[in-house]
Amino acid sequence: MRKTWWKVPLYCIVASWVSFQLETILGRWTLVTLPDGSLTTDFTRWRIMEAVLLAAIVCVGGFLFFRRMTRKEIFFSASVLVVFNVAAGFITSQMQPVASVYFGWMTGWSGVVSSLLFSLTQKPWLASIVQWVLPPYIFVLFGRKDEKEHEEK
Repeated sequence: MRKTWWKVPLYCIVASWVSFQLETILGRWTLVTLPDGSLTTDFTRWRIMEAVLLAAIVCVGGFLFFRRMTRKEIFFSASVLVVFNVAAGFITSQMQPVASVYFGWMTGWSGVVSSLLFSLTQKPWLASIVQWVLPPYIFVLFGRKDEKEHEEK
């Protein structure tokens, strides 16, 4: 296996930063004015925006960056990110809130997953753990089936 263990973690961290920047810009679309004149966020619009960003991140990563990798390589690389997410998530949960904010920026690309799961279950730990573990593996769907097919092209 080639040295591709770093590709999914690096892509997801960069995608989280880009996603955070886009959320701050596009988040204005989610603001609504209440009858009393105050502003609030429409969470339906926010989730739609997050879902569109997630779809864009998955499509760009899958079609542009991970298409040439095998599914096994992507799975291994995603597993590196999952181990990092779980370890960092548990460590930052025991630290000061600032550490959790920085960790949230690094895992923000898949925020809609935890947001929807939390809405359904009202269990923040379940939503967090699912967000740390499942989304990186979606890139496996874009990989090549085996090493032979990878070497032929």
